[in-house]
Amino acid sequence: MKSAGSSLLRTGSSRMLGLALIASSAVLYLVSFITGFLPFEVASLVSFVLGVGLLAVELEPRVKLSVAADGMVGYIRALNDTLRVLKVSGKATYVPRGGQVTMSMVQEGGPTVELPTVSGGIYEEIVGELGDFNQKGEAYFDQWVPRVLVENLSMTDGVKISRAGGTVKVTMGRPFVRRLCVDPFVNSNVCCRMGCPLAGAVAQALAAATAKEVRFEGCTYDPKSRRAQTTLTEGRGG
Repeated sequence: MKSAGSSLLRTGSSRMLGLALIASSAVLYLVSFITGFLPFEVASLVSFVLGVGLLAVELEPRVKLSVAADGMVGYIRALNDTLRVLKVSGKATYVPRGGQVTMSMVQEGGPTVELPTVSGGIYEEIVGELGDFNQKGEAYFDQWVPRVLVENLSMTDGVKISRAGGTVKVTMGRPFVRRLCVDPFVNSNVCCRMGCPLAGAVAQALAAATAKEVRFEGCTYDPKSRRAQTTLTEGRGG
């Protein structure tokens, strides 16, 4: 007998998701034009790049996901410029609220700022495979999110999760973003403070599943074993 969760797994369509992301990028760009709010423009760029990457993978099987990873550097730089303008510091916290998860960072001499997550596109792919998993709990996250990343989305060849107190360590073998892991700019500005789109998606999924704030502590990559380890801390409930 199949488990209840197994019925949630299904083959995703990168073409459909790519088209949806490109459409959403147009909407976000329109909102940014009307409001003048820079994070919306950044989110629009994120959606467009991921959408184009997914369409490329769908239309040409020989195109690897690593190509999409290379295309992420541009919008990551744009997001970093936005954070500099907003004068935020410290590490990102993924905050669940009202069925959504935002990325929160501390503004120097000011209040906490909530921004669109860098991981939104990949997180939506996970949701597309599993359906709504808000508040399903840690056990659900541990069982199904790694399976989707490996079997359905092929973004890594293996995921291991370990817990010690409120600290969660997620180890991924051959992550498709590994070219970003060795990029000096990404390593010094992203891996240590908010996570790349893949690491951030894991943090975002954990926050959604547990309804707890999840602080990003950092991510390291070993080029010899080609394994990345993301360290997260679970905080108070959302």
